[in-house]
Amino acid sequence: MQQKPSRPVKATPRTRQPLDLEGTVLQADSHAADSSASSSTRLLALLSRLFAPLRRSPNFSATLQHVKGLLYDQQYLAAFGTESEEGERWREVYAARWVPSRAVIYQRIFDECDLARHLGWQIPSDGTNEESGERPRSEEEELEQERERAKLRRRLRQEGKSADEISQAVDELEQKLRAARAPAGSEAEDAPAVVDAIMIGAGAGSEVVALGAVLGVAAAGTEGEDTSESAPVSDRRPPRVRVQAVDQGSWDVLLDKMAQGLREAWPPLDREHVDQQQKPRFDVRFVKGNVLDDKMIATAAGSSSSAPMIDFGSSSLRLITICFTITELLLQSRLETLRLLSTISRSAPSGTLFLIVESASLAQIPIGQEGRTYPLGKLLDHALCGSGGGGEHGGGGAWEILRSEDAKWYRMPEDADEVYNAMGKGTKVKLENSRVVLRLYRKR
Repeated sequence: MQQKPSRPVKATPRTRQPLDLEGTVLQADSHAADSSASSSTRLLALLSRLFAPLRRSPNFSATLQHVKGLLYDQQYLAAFGTESEEGERWREVYAARWVPSRAVIYQRIFDECDLARHLGWQIPSDGTNEESGERPRSEEEELEQERERAKLRRRLRQEGKSADEISQAVDELEQKLRAARAPAGSEAEDAPAVVDAIMIGAGAGSEVVALGAVLGVAAAGTEGEDTSESAPVSDRRPPRVRVQAVDQGSWDVLLDKMAQGLREAWPPLDREHVDQQQKPRFDVRFVKGNVLDDKMIATAAGSSSSAPMIDFGSSSLRLITICFTITELLLQSRLETLRLLSTISRSAPSGTLFLIVESASLAQIPIGQEGRTYPLGKLLDHALCGSGGGGEHGGGGAWEILRSEDAKWYRMPEDADEVYNAMGKGTKVKLENSRVVLRLYRKR
């Protein structure tokens, strides 16, 4: 699925206090607003560095107009799936034009939804794990545990296990070691070493860089904290976050560049040693394919298909997102999209968060042949929460609603254009505000 550009609109946003994961209102304060603006500036500076050489290209404007033409004609696979040097340039130009504003919006939404805490990346002041009370490791413990991991790897290799099987076994060992470091009576045995996020339609990378920035800021503790390689990072080791970005386009090369840029900008995202290799704590994997194709979805019975699969039933799954893609899926096939939502509802483990964001201009879904439309938010609530809605006492569906917005504005920071266009001469990109429909669900 592709992230499509929306028409720029100007408006004054409504002020609304964010919700925590229990549904209670959090008090907004100036420090939080300043922190959000500062982290957005830092994210835009990263994207500026990545895309500045492209914007300085004399062919940027002409290529952008060509991509816009393909999108206007709804030739999405041509625009995003062409396997050639020219096709790669089309994808880069698209990303340089539309990813920055989307990424800023998603970063703010992810902050408001408290995804860093949900994924176990909030760092308390005492260095312990906020969820489990896990204590930091000493240098001797670190060495001893590395020896245990090495011993396990050798044994599994001798048994002929695959690299994936070995990696999974090491992750399970790490979870046991973390539980052993927890104080008596804590819940560390439930604190995973790895958590998964599935981002549908995220090939262009907006959601990926937004989530990486949110986690990077959380790992640093405070926005102004030193995040150089020599800076100390809490020893409580937040779980590795494995992101699967699912899309039909050929975004793997560009997505790798973005992920690497994130890890350079926020070193805590890149500090993990697994299987005698340095694996990123924020690990991004691109999955190419149509998510509406049943062959893409892993089942309990397994699959003989060689196509890459996504597993909505993984015990380590914590987050699913569909951003600026759900309307496209519904227009492609309402029946198959509702079947996908049903599969997610049956499969996702309890506590999983499901975040859906769409442009409010695309929030009326055609129904039948008479030209009638149905509000996207109500359609999603009915499909995921049942006919009674997703409140505490109603619905009877698989999900409960944590947050519901049908027309919320997100504006760019005042200096957004200046920050993004700061890296030398080149085509100036105007970053756009967006009005969105938003639903945050939690699996019962």
